[in-house]
Amino acid sequence: MRDKDHNPFAGIAKFLIALGLMMLVAKLDLLKMGEIANYFTWQMLLIFFGIWSLISLELVSAVILFAIGFWFLMPEMTVQLTETYKNIYWPAVLVLAGVAFMLRPLTKRLR
Repeated sequence: MRDKDHNPFAGIAKFLIALGLMMLVAKLDLLKMGEIANYFTWQMLLIFFGIWSLISLELVSAVILFAIGFWFLMPEMTVQLTETYKNIYWPAVLVLAGVAFMLRPLTKRLR
């Protein structure tokens, strides 16, 4: 049963916000990848859906999608992580995913 205050355009709004953020990153070349065409890859698609999940308050899927997309995007970026950060990357992702699972009841109340 639908709530009377439910916005039927919420999904479209989240999609447009996520798309706009990704286009800003591409236009401003924030990841130093060069041309705009270099930003539209399968890795960036994962990051796009991570942003969408974050806007939808789905923290667990946002962390996982960001982590996988960023990990596979790193070799193509001019700015690289040091070996120390590469060593702690996946353990940090697991910790963040665990925290996101703990925050899940709070985000359900916000929705």
